[in-house]
Amino acid sequence: RGRGRGRGRGRRGGRVAMDRGPLRNEDIDLPEVRVIDDATKEVIGVMSSDEALDVAEEAGLDLVLMSPEADPPVCRLMNYSKYKYEQEKKQRETRKRAAATKVELKELKMRYNIDVHDYGVRLKAAKKFLDGGDRVKVICQFRGRENEFRDLGRDMFVRFVEDVGLDLGTMEGNPSMEGNRMVMTIAPVKEKSANNVSTRQERNKRKQAKKAAAAAEDDEDDEEDEDGSYDEDDEEGSYDEEYEEEEEEVTVSSN
Repeated sequence: RGRGRGRGRGRRGGRVAMDRGPLRNEDIDLPEVRVIDDATKEVIGVMSSDEALDVAEEAGLDLVLMSPEADPPVCRLMNYSKYKYEQEKKQRETRKRAAATKVELKELKMRYNIDVHDYGVRLKAAKKFLDGGDRVKVICQFRGRENEFRDLGRDMFVRFVEDVGLDLGTMEGNPSMEGNRMVMTIAPVKEKSANNVSTRQERNKRKQAKKAAAAAEDDEDDEEDEDGSYDEDDEEGSYDEEYEEEEEEVTVSSN
């Protein structure tokens, strides 16, 4: 007794069917189809699928079944590889645009006794997020006896919204408590759009291009100095005050 194909131990079930797209060329076997030239949108006529395939081969195109439920089914003459590429390109652009217009919730954390510098850093970040069309969630954490100063935290939230400006964002409801955290959400005034995102990306690209050009110029200047050109600062004993009095940058973060 022979062994049956596709049976026995191992993986169960068949393979997942791949989406190979619409039927094309020899895969189409119908007594009657309506043939349309995809480039000119002209109806060539109604014929058998064999006759339609001959027409496609003479034109150097593919015969693609686009509307199998129509009466008679509709086939188009086209370059299927080009058609598939254009469709995939449109889908990528659609997904990219959808991701660009998705509103995100950005979080900013601060304390009720935050210093002026850190406050300004978070205010600048909030304005940037809101201007980009994203919502901002501001969190103020209270620990132990700090819960006695919730009024200060609430006053800080009100001032923060005022500093943001009504032209950029508005507070959603009132600040609320989540355990020991006071939470406030600011909604953007303008909607997020792909145009705004693309404009911001183009602006960033221009900045990077300028930095690259400036770096290239600096490299050229360095090469000229190495070639033996005279510079008064190269004399022995000269120095640059900027290096002598270089200040260490200190970043202060509020926990």
